[in-house]
Amino acid sequence: PPPSSVVWIEDSLPTGAIPAGDGGDNWNWVTANPAPFGGSRSHQSTIGSGLHQHYFDWASQTMSVSAGETLYAYVYLDPASPPSEIMLQWNDGSWEHRAYWGDNSIPYGTTGSNSRRYMGALPASGRWVRLEVPASQVGLAGSTVRGMSFGAFNGRVTWDTAGKSSGSAPADSEGPGITISAPANNA
Repeated sequence: PPPSSVVWIEDSLPTGAIPAGDGGDNWNWVTANPAPFGGSRSHQSTIGSGLHQHYFDWASQTMSVSAGETLYAYVYLDPASPPSEIMLQWNDGSWEHRAYWGDNSIPYGTTGSNSRRYMGALPASGRWVRLEVPASQVGLAGSTVRGMSFGAFNGRVTWDTAGKSSGSAPADSEGPGITISAPANNA
């Protein structure tokens, strides 16, 4: 059976969230280039050098994470300006819950721990892919999440739907932590 999903971010931030950004990045909502994976808009980073990220915290509309659940987010790497690393972070009162793909350039956390877990190579650029992280691998099983960060080292990244599911998406695998999914908007 397909997994049960809870969408936490789609077209807007969760209720009560306070948005912010670092490294020249901020919340830039776009409707094209690329077309959103789902809904009517996605959020896109600037083209940056080094670490740049946008994030939110203090959402009153939190996301409870149970044992056995998988955290996910859809990502599109700009083929004209690809990053060398991407990172997702979650906040349950602490930002020490991170997963990354690609190079190990972002200096947050301790490599090989819940605070900086390597999930594999970067996904292919120029198409939407679903990043997946078992909640247990970043220390979030049994936690309530109130914030999330979308980071990149170099390049430009577009992000879309994020949340949790009871298992992996039924799609072709591109490697650990990545599944290939057809866009909901047929883009």
